Amino acid sequence: MKAASVASLLCGGALLLYTAGWFAGWFQAHPILVFGFLCIAYKRWSDARQPWPDYGGRITSVHSVAEWDALLKSSGSKLVVVDAYALWCPPCKAAAPTYAQMSEAFSPDSVTFAKFNTDEAGDLARQLGITAMPTFKLFKGGVEVDTLSGRWGQLAGLLKKHGAKDATKKAD
Repeated sequence: MKAASVASLLCGGALLLYTAGWFAGWFQAHPILVFGFLCIAYKRWSDARQPWPDYGGRITSVHSVAEWDALLKSSGSKLVVVDAYALWCPPCKAAAPTYAQMSEAFSPDSVTFAKFNTDEAGDLARQLGITAMPTFKLFKGGVEVDTLSGRWGQLAGLLKKHGAKDATKKAD
């Protein structure tokens, strides 16, 4: 190894030790500021892991394959739409209020709205073939009739295409 590279390595190491020592001294001199910073960092971290607020609506939360199968069976020939989401997914968080509003806008006699967290119900996500979030799948008579990944703006049109009626109108 050349003397110049050894010297620069030693100088870099000394600078790193000096900087670390300075930070340690600063932390000891300002414990309240350090504590405040750690509290803010923790709050941001924990908020990012929390689910978004419940936006209401007529939405059934599904937590397992058994619950999903029971929902499909109880819905008969009625249209069922399911939202596969994840808490860490920004587009899922953006779609949540729109999905809740749609559940109120369509008649519960013609369509059932459901949702499930892909991280909690991994077996269901695998069974339904979920590869992206958010994914909306439409079922009629227990059979998948349509899928929409990512673009929830087209969901209302798909619901109407497959027989969902507006809440203000009576289902046929």
